[in-house]
Amino acid sequence: MNRENPLLNNVHERYRNAPRWQRLAFWSALVLMVLLLVRCSSNGDSNDVERLRPVRLHQVGEGALSAVRHFVGRVDAVSTVDLSFQVGGRIIELPVQQGSIVPAGSLIAALDPADYRLALQEAELQLDQAGRDLERNQSLYERGSISRASLDQAETAHSLRRVALDTARRNLAYTRITAPFAALVTRRLVDPFINVQAGTQIVRVQNVEEFRVHINVPENLMSVLESPGAIVAEAVFQSHPDQPVALTYREHETEPDAVAQTYRVTFAMARQQDINVLPGMTVTVQVRAAVAAPSEFHEVPQSSLDSDETGAFRVWIYDPASNAVSARPVKLLGVNEDGLALVAGLNGDEQIVSAGLHLLHDGMRVMPFDGF
Repeated sequence: MNRENPLLNNVHERYRNAPRWQRLAFWSALVLMVLLLVRCSSNGDSNDVERLRPVRLHQVGEGALSAVRHFVGRVDAVSTVDLSFQVGGRIIELPVQQGSIVPAGSLIAALDPADYRLALQEAELQLDQAGRDLERNQSLYERGSISRASLDQAETAHSLRRVALDTARRNLAYTRITAPFAALVTRRLVDPFINVQAGTQIVRVQNVEEFRVHINVPENLMSVLESPGAIVAEAVFQSHPDQPVALTYREHETEPDAVAQTYRVTFAMARQQDINVLPGMTVTVQVRAAVAAPSEFHEVPQSSLDSDETGAFRVWIYDPASNAVSARPVKLLGVNEDGLALVAGLNGDEQIVSAGLHLLHDGMRVMPFDGF
């Protein structure tokens, strides 16, 4: 007994007799309908389950006592000066050697003083003569033999001779150049026994009573310089890595470098007896924050630092009870030798987001992720 549905038989017969392209279109439409039904079903399920953003957490702990960061520094002299005579003449002494350090007051160069000594003797004689003339004119004026104007002329002549004597003495003193400070002779600019005019540069010296060490600091660490006494800096030379030299803060620039956007910070370094230090040398500068107590700052991964719309640093605190995060402002004090950021503003018992913190907002629920 044939129980097949005539309608199904008719459809089956039409399918068998249909062209190939019509059968392919039929199956494509059927697959599309199934996919649409599956997608609608999955969307309905996702509306009922909240999708939490995975983040990596870091447990905040106590920090170390020092936050050390290394910079490449450059040694420089306090000042560089080209010394010259204030009078002209022939150089007869130039005893300094290039590369030597001469104490303050030591002779740098000297001119032939013969002409200036003769000028001094002449000025002394002329002053004596002017003094005798002034006494004679005073005696004549008291007797009424000369007028007051004649006496005034004699007094003026005597004063002019006194000025000429002072000038001659000064010019004689100008024939010698002495070191104005403990000076490193970097270059002799002339040779001995030549005639020079006043103002001719003779010797270039550098003030090495103490040295200057310059480093460039990024803008995110400039806040440390708000209290210069709260930082400790040391210079480490490659030739003496086990002898760090203490540095003293002197000044810092407030205008950043146009290219690197860094600020120049200057430290002072005393002259060293055991280390040959010269201007122009490079040195490693260790800078650390002198924080009074370890509870004032904590070590956190640099990846956990975020910034708000004003550029201030912040971290995201994770609340295990609600799985939500909230922002907390922090202050960056520096970076230690392990590359961890040292920040102030944490209690030490928080869990903070160290990865996946972009696009977070206050109250957002997240899912801790430890790895696969």
